[in-house]
Amino acid sequence: MITWLGIKQSRSDSLRLLVSEGTAFTEALAQAAENAIQSEQVIDHFVHERYGEIVATLAPGTLASPKHEQLMRVALDHQVFGVFIFDSLANVLAGAATKTIAATTPSFVVNEVKNLLEHPEGNYALLLEQDTSLQQPLHYYLELTNTLDRVVLIINDASYYVDALRRTQIGYLAQNMAKEKGVSYVIYQTTEGIIFSSSKTDKLLSIESDSFLKSALEADSISWRENEFQGENVLELVRPFSSPDFRFGLLRIGLSLDDYHAITRGYDLRMGIIAGTLLALVLIILKYLDSRRLSAESELRYQKIKSVTDRIFEQMRTGVAAIDGGGIITLVNGAFEIIVSKSRTMGKKWDEVFNEPRMSLENIASLGDRPTETEITIEFGADRRTLLIAASKLAPEGQTDGGTIVVLNDITKIKEFERESIRRERLSEMGQLAAGVAHEIRNPLNAISIASQRLAAEFKPQENKAEYQSITGNIKSETRRLDNIISRFLALAKSEKRKVEPINLKSFFENDARFLKLEADQLGIMLDLNVQPNLVLNADRENLMQVISNLFNNAKEALPPSGGKISVNAHSQNGSIVICVEDSGPGVKDEIAKEIFKPFFTTKENGTGLGLPTVHRILNEFGGEIKLEKSDLGGAKFVMTFTKS
Repeated sequence: MITWLGIKQSRSDSLRLLVSEGTAFTEALAQAAENAIQSEQVIDHFVHERYGEIVATLAPGTLASPKHEQLMRVALDHQVFGVFIFDSLANVLAGAATKTIAATTPSFVVNEVKNLLEHPEGNYALLLEQDTSLQQPLHYYLELTNTLDRVVLIINDASYYVDALRRTQIGYLAQNMAKEKGVSYVIYQTTEGIIFSSSKTDKLLSIESDSFLKSALEADSISWRENEFQGENVLELVRPFSSPDFRFGLLRIGLSLDDYHAITRGYDLRMGIIAGTLLALVLIILKYLDSRRLSAESELRYQKIKSVTDRIFEQMRTGVAAIDGGGIITLVNGAFEIIVSKSRTMGKKWDEVFNEPRMSLENIASLGDRPTETEITIEFGADRRTLLIAASKLAPEGQTDGGTIVVLNDITKIKEFERESIRRERLSEMGQLAAGVAHEIRNPLNAISIASQRLAAEFKPQENKAEYQSITGNIKSETRRLDNIISRFLALAKSEKRKVEPINLKSFFENDARFLKLEADQLGIMLDLNVQPNLVLNADRENLMQVISNLFNNAKEALPPSGGKISVNAHSQNGSIVICVEDSGPGVKDEIAKEIFKPFFTTKENGTGLGLPTVHRILNEFGGEIKLEKSDLGGAKFVMTFTKS
């Protein structure tokens, strides 16, 4: 740049120098204005990129069926005021706000949502509005998803955006430039009037009324003239100027001829500051955008990994819990809480959650020294479960007092399957045994029965006739009893063809099983029969009658001679039909409960031990299962569950 060196020059030389300096100043200001406009576009792009990254983190499932908790997590993670999801009818499906913003979405935002849905080529919109409740500007960023049926709204503070725009606007730049010593004014003027000016412009002529300005508007370079402005002699330089956001017009700069030396000294400094500031701004924005891109990529990879691991952790059927050195549960998955029938255990002390000695923290921690899992059977509420428990210590290197990881596997069903497998295997063995020996047993029984009948009919002893008749009668009754046992044994061991039909349980208990009420009345037993209407079970009617009769007889025989109470209840539960038979008797001891479904096991003096095994087999054959529980009446409770077909 050419500057004054204090050498005397003619007025014309000085003016040419001033024109040259002013031309450079004007071009620099015009370029700075164009850069400022581009900076606004960069800022808008940066804002779009930031909010677009947030939208990209929303999973398809979240967009399809959004929930408040999911959107609140997104708002908190990305530090925005609110996240909302609109459907294809511009209705809010769900939303979450971290600040107290307006309860209803502004109408201009809803209108823009409808516009995006009607014109999807627009993809997104960035709206700016001054919020009266928060006393600050807000951004309303709208983006249409790829499915074209959801619009995501992000609400956030726009103070930084407004401040950045203010600092990069042409008017702001012109006002600052006009403060330089030697600059009288900076004006942007169109044929319609003054767009902005750094000084009062009451006496300025319109472009049409000023021939110099009119010709400068049509020129393709900077025009200049000496002019008087508010009593001051100025050198006015005029340059045509336009941008996508500003109408075609003139950029007019007035330089004081009296302060020329001041402007030449300040020019270099100011232009350097402007250039440096704009360059620094561009570099900072580019660096920030690059860092945001890298951060977004890292965050996306992390979120993907975290999402997969969280999903695996929560969907595991194995229960996992972490306990710190103070005995506090710091991590737990859903399977663990389901297994132990507890909820909201995280953050609580282990020994406060589990008051069973075998589940104490001391006992659990000691399992970490064992190489294999430990099997225990324990009651959680009303459920009795068999668990495999393993523990691992988490002591930091060089320390002994650390946390513990506990892993639970619920093997209750496996144990039941094992018992069922053993039971079926035993039945199979009995079936083979029965097929081999039933004929051999029945032949001598028939012979004994025939012989006893002949003895009773053909021989008449002269003495002890009553004793003779008693002995022959006992022989006949015992052979019949043995034959009955063989028949029941064969029925238990062999499957029979059954007639499966839809049975209305209410009608079944009122008609087919009405003998229950009659027998209970005769024995002085209080019978509570409660059957839910419209329950239909696909089963063999005779087999069902045999099951109910066997269970009723067991309950009846468990009651004292003075009577008691028997309850029969049938209802629908979780898609299955449940029939319960319970009594007010003494109940079944735990050590006996494990054996009751085994063939020939009985506690009755004259029992065969085939009743409950037969019940168990029949239920299995038409898709049911039976288990023994403790009754609220005080006795035994047999619960039969049938899956609806």
